Amino acid sequence: MKNEEEKESTQCDCVAFPCGDACCQHGVDVFVHERDLLISAGTATASDFSEPYTDEDGTILYRTQTGPRGCVFLMDGRGCRLHISGHKPSTCHVWPRDFEEAMCAAGEGYLPCFPHRYNKK
Repeated sequence: MKNEEEKESTQCDCVAFPCGDACCQHGVDVFVHERDLLISAGTATASDFSEPYTDEDGTILYRTQTGPRGCVFLMDGRGCRLHISGHKPSTCHVWPRDFEEAMCAAGEGYLPCFPHRYNKK
């Protein structure tokens, strides 16, 4: 399929791209084991996360805390400590969930890992 081949051939630069995504501004949900791994790896502390909560499916999650700039994992210049940690949460790996969601995000101008030829702002 042509669109699949085009998606696979695109290189992304998430660290240099001026992202406008909600996770940078509002934090991201992480599973208990992901939070624990980030803490044990020295990438995070317990205070970097909210208190646990249970979603509608009964899954216990934590959310990354936010401050004046957004998520506490934003680096000073640009980029996310979670992206470069080697322990990215599941949410970071699965968004966008499908081609349509990627097209929408690209249309809004904030998806660097999607072919720029689709980014028609």
